[in-house]
Amino acid sequence: MVSAAIVTSCGPSLPNATGCKVALVPGDLVITEVFADFKASGGAPGSDTGKEWFEIYNAKGQPIELDGVTITHSRPDGAKPDTHTIGHATIAPGQFFTLGNAAQELLPAYVDYGYGADLGDFYNADGGKLALSCGDREIDSAIYDHITEGHARELTRAQPPEYTLNDESAQWCQANDTEFEDGNFGTPGAENDCQPIVSGQCSERGAMRDAIAPGVGDLVITEVMPSPAKVSDATGEWFEVRAMTDVDLNGVGLDRAGDALEPDVLASADCLHVAAGSYVVFARSAVPADNGELPAAAIAGTFRFALVPGTTGAGDIAILAGTTVVDAVTWTHAANGASRQLDPDLVDAQANDAESNFCDATVPYGAGDLGTPGAGNAPCAALPGPGECEDGAGIRSIVAPRAGELVISELLINPANVAGATDAQREWFEVANTGAAAFDLNELTVGRIATPGKPVRSGRCISVPPGGFAVFARSNSADDNSMLPAVDATFSFGLVDTDGDVQISSGGTVLAAVHWASVIPGVTRQLDPGHLSATGNDDAGGPNFCAGMTPYGDMTNLGTPGTANAPCP
Repeated sequence: MVSAAIVTSCGPSLPNATGCKVALVPGDLVITEVFADFKASGGAPGSDTGKEWFEIYNAKGQPIELDGVTITHSRPDGAKPDTHTIGHATIAPGQFFTLGNAAQELLPAYVDYGYGADLGDFYNADGGKLALSCGDREIDSAIYDHITEGHARELTRAQPPEYTLNDESAQWCQANDTEFEDGNFGTPGAENDCQPIVSGQCSERGAMRDAIAPGVGDLVITEVMPSPAKVSDATGEWFEVRAMTDVDLNGVGLDRAGDALEPDVLASADCLHVAAGSYVVFARSAVPADNGELPAAAIAGTFRFALVPGTTGAGDIAILAGTTVVDAVTWTHAANGASRQLDPDLVDAQANDAESNFCDATVPYGAGDLGTPGAGNAPCAALPGPGECEDGAGIRSIVAPRAGELVISELLINPANVAGATDAQREWFEVANTGAAAFDLNELTVGRIATPGKPVRSGRCISVPPGGFAVFARSNSADDNSMLPAVDATFSFGLVDTDGDVQISSGGTVLAAVHWASVIPGVTRQLDPGHLSATGNDDAGGPNFCAGMTPYGDMTNLGTPGTANAPCP
């Protein structure tokens, strides 16, 4: 324990309680820890007499003589106050000082000063308040609550103790790590060792900052191990993610579609920062003997659910930021003892939607299963080359649409306001093939008119038959996209509600573009079938378009995704 003070006597309260021996201002002393409910050993009923204590910190920068400082203990609203005025004691600068409800001659070794029974019993339910004052000037006060037997309440260690910081209940946490007495946890007279988790924030090098939440596509799933052979699936499954930009993993959820479990959310008071270009692994177990000897430094978190396949089973995995799907992949098969690896030339959140862009790993790791957890993947040997795609029968050349054959025919720009859902999950638009032959969506560039956009990357041929329709969506998860009947490709930019546009091009040639001035929430803009052309669809706010009228999916929005539009009235 840090030696924080010299105490020469406890004695009775000073007769002159109008002020302190030294001039103190608010913030010179900070209340940093409260222990209100002692736990007796062996499960026996215990008494808090002589065992309750609280801790203060000297933030003044020089020794403080505490003579004359008045302690007031009450309910949080100030009711039922009890007071004690400190006799003679000194606290060194930057040190912690513990005050307990014992007589001086009966103080435990971890208590520096005894105030006896003057403050009454600390409250185990509904909370209490401690205040330090010099006469009518308050130096600091703090409310304590959420008391658990045998555990102190501590002010966060993420920042140096400060008298306004302890006014925030979110900056307090329960001591769980250090036993100061058998079965009782806290750090009397020493720096606190717990740190609360503050939503949306994290601690970096001792300072709190806003956590950098990943957006759609900022994290890309690059490798999955659904069926290890050297260890049990229940402990040896894992998947790998590459950061495309600097992000924090705080608050990121790991989930499967359609299971009964809530997402496993990564919770930490410290910033779980991942630099752009880095690879991290999420595993069923962090124990090397159980997880097949995964590289410990690469493991960023664990999950509870099963990835599900074996040699023939299907599975899926999703990364969430709140309710937004950052990335997701699905697969229909997985070899026993080998991971499924995304080709390193196709690392983006659209390309990994295509199972054909993955291949079986060939490099052993750890205990002998095959994969490259926490490192870049080897190129896949059998992937289609540039300008090619795989259609189930073999690899062939991509068939691009010719001018006038691709028409943007319907758009959901502003989905209806639904609790827990966002536009970033549910926006979509539809294209129609007005030509006489099928074409592929592969390698088409999708974006806004003023921006270059991104190409549709898939090893699988995404073919649209003549007279057929295809849907581009922000998410390919039915749970997130309002249960769209089918998604052919995804896009990562947002559809702007006012003065927005979409453009599709091929090899620098614009095939179709649509602009709109404003939209109505919850209904699509549908192109009348009689004006289904790449020029008739230029203005989504014009007379050739009208509002969708048919509920689809979860019935929260109106439109006809993937099917022909009804004639406009």
